[in-house]
Amino acid sequence: MTVVAIAGGLGDLGRLIMEALLETGKYEVYAMSRKTDYSSEDTLAEQLTEKNVGVVICAFVMDCDSVSEAQLRLIRAANRCPCVNRFIPSEFNVEYDVGDDILPYPEKRFHMAARRELAMTSSLEYAYVYPGMFMDYFGLPKVASSLRPLCFFVDPVSGQAVLPGDGEAKMSMTFTTDAARYIALALELDEWPRILTTATSTVSLNELVRLIERALGRKLQVRYQPVEKLLKREAVDLPTNVEIAKSFPERFPQGLHQLRALIADLEAGVALGAFDFGKLNGHLDLVQAFEGRVPAPKRIEELVEEAWRPNSGYTYTQPYGFQEVLYTAISVPPGSHGLFIVATAVTFNHDPASPGGSLSSSDLIPLLRNAWLQMRQQYPTLAAENRPEGKVYNVPSSPAELAAWLADTFVVTPGKTWTDLLKTMVRTRQMTIYFCPEARQLYMQAEHQLLDGRGGMNFWDRYFKALASPTAIQDLMKTDGSEVVRLPPRSDDLLNMREKKPGRGEQRALELLAPVATMSAPITMPVSLPLPRCSPQNAALVLKVSTGTTETIIAACRAQRLSVTAAWHTAVVLATQSIQAKHNLLAARRTGEKPEAAGTQFACFGNFDLRRYFPAPEDTPFPMPDAYALSNHHCILPYVVAPGGKTFSQVARELASYYQQDLPKADPEVWSALGPMIRMMVPEFTRDPLEETTPALSSLGVVDQFIASSYAQADGKGVWRVEDVWFGDTLTGPWLEHFMWAWQGQLSLNSCYNPAYYTRAEVDEFNHQVLEKLLDGLEVPGREPRWKL
Repeated sequence: MTVVAIAGGLGDLGRLIMEALLETGKYEVYAMSRKTDYSSEDTLAEQLTEKNVGVVICAFVMDCDSVSEAQLRLIRAANRCPCVNRFIPSEFNVEYDVGDDILPYPEKRFHMAARRELAMTSSLEYAYVYPGMFMDYFGLPKVASSLRPLCFFVDPVSGQAVLPGDGEAKMSMTFTTDAARYIALALELDEWPRILTTATSTVSLNELVRLIERALGRKLQVRYQPVEKLLKREAVDLPTNVEIAKSFPERFPQGLHQLRALIADLEAGVALGAFDFGKLNGHLDLVQAFEGRVPAPKRIEELVEEAWRPNSGYTYTQPYGFQEVLYTAISVPPGSHGLFIVATAVTFNHDPASPGGSLSSSDLIPLLRNAWLQMRQQYPTLAAENRPEGKVYNVPSSPAELAAWLADTFVVTPGKTWTDLLKTMVRTRQMTIYFCPEARQLYMQAEHQLLDGRGGMNFWDRYFKALASPTAIQDLMKTDGSEVVRLPPRSDDLLNMREKKPGRGEQRALELLAPVATMSAPITMPVSLPLPRCSPQNAALVLKVSTGTTETIIAACRAQRLSVTAAWHTAVVLATQSIQAKHNLLAARRTGEKPEAAGTQFACFGNFDLRRYFPAPEDTPFPMPDAYALSNHHCILPYVVAPGGKTFSQVARELASYYQQDLPKADPEVWSALGPMIRMMVPEFTRDPLEETTPALSSLGVVDQFIASSYAQADGKGVWRVEDVWFGDTLTGPWLEHFMWAWQGQLSLNSCYNPAYYTRAEVDEFNHQVLEKLLDGLEVPGREPRWKL
């Protein structure tokens, strides 16, 4: 099997090429990301030789000297490797070896440098691949694409077009997935001519406008401008490009000026004939070469009709990722009481800049509602639905539909607090936010497929930023679909989850679960037997530790070089074991029998935030800085703690190593095992009744690192203050979900539970036992009375 290495394999086009090669089943494929060391030719040669790479495909975005130098070193390294025999450089556009009178594109110098380097190689067969213009741009944002949004010539959303000259210039183009598929097919050719093309359509700009008008069912406002304006970069700006420049400052740090230059250079190339493949000679047309052997590629007529015809089914469906499979398996119909519905609440206030600027509850409602709408436009995943087929997002077809969503998901609940809302919480169709006016509290709930703990903290930070810097309501009622580019990717799209060998992922999953499956003496919370039916209500109890005691705990952890999370987890293990032993002793006294020994093994599924393992946004088709902020991006991994014969410090250090491990470094096969492991766990979470009684744990760390205490308004009229936070979820089984976090110098221990299995007094005792074990284990001197803790 030929081994193919793709430099830039996590980028817009690189990822598609990688997927196309894998779909053929004929190649072993490796992605070389920006984390690869491209500074050393020797290192690159060693890596290619180690993997026995036969073909190298470079899919860099050639926009700077450093990237160009990286490709040159890769070419030289490939030429040194006896295993590498073919190389495709990062071209993927049009013929670059022409003058500025045909292609006035400054970055073509980088491509010419690569051509000169390839010409000097002695062992490489190489070819240049020309897709022409990527067709995707003329369907964005309505077609699914890995490309970042830009408008060339036509802006269907605003109903405008600006064409160079007389509009008769012709443009050859390919849809990105088709380009990737033909690049994969090119590897099957016995010999490569120097130029390979993949263009599936060629139309004039005027014809493109007519196609879009026909699909829209209305005329566009068409203007023509001299090509000279493009050459001077003084072109007319399309409205959507103006919005893109404002919305993506990290992509266009110089703002509209930078975006305009990019658009002008490419549009000038089209106007001067560089994109008309009818003028190209001496090339192999891959579309013709493989006609009849592969499915027909997408033509521009199909794409335009699909994207712009009225009522074209503006719905996006994302298959569930590995972790979401579990949450979908336990999902219940809207209006039902369910397991692991996540919730979070804040208590807030608004301090006006002037004495007369106080806001009443009725004043607050429109501000809070608009911030929720602003969040939906920036983070459309807030409006997604969880359905059997996956996460579904429907673009609103009208302001009225957007207003209906707002009415359903922003709810004012007079006379209630977040604890009241938690008690009766059931699944809602979409994420929902509630305002408790008297208590000045906000409560947000979501299914776990849409949000994890880190996502909940990120949510409140972004929400209060929206309150502090509001967007005018008329600008928020957009229904053009431009927000879809901000739908978050899945963890599966960002991690290399392929098996090293067929079946190895499932085998590794079994190995990970084996310690839990083979436990003989579990440490559990005692519950009444037979188990009663679960209550349709939810409950939570928070123990807030005083500031002084919190400072003492943190200082003791630092002195002993322990993480607070590991020390807390150790305290939970020992507290549960102590409660179990006490229960067994009391039961033995009642029966007169010898007390049953407490368990010796505590099983947990630790939560790991995966965001640290994701590529930087610029390495992905998801370029937004906040692409990973609001979503479910965590995994759970099993671990069994056996505290017998160990000191508190020893157990805590063991758990610290577990939590602080670099997952793929500690276990190179862990990513491929996650999907099979979750599928194996589903039966345990869907059985009726649930029987597990070992507490589950979730540490949110220092919340202040994610949510600020105050957010000053951009207009200087006041400050939004966050006074308290809470995080939790719902339970339908006989175990506690125990959370820990620190906020404004205070540690909080929060236990969520189902009241059918535990009384409030029992949960209170558990929380205090955890704190007692924590203080005892850390040997904290001068302990405060319990009532002060």
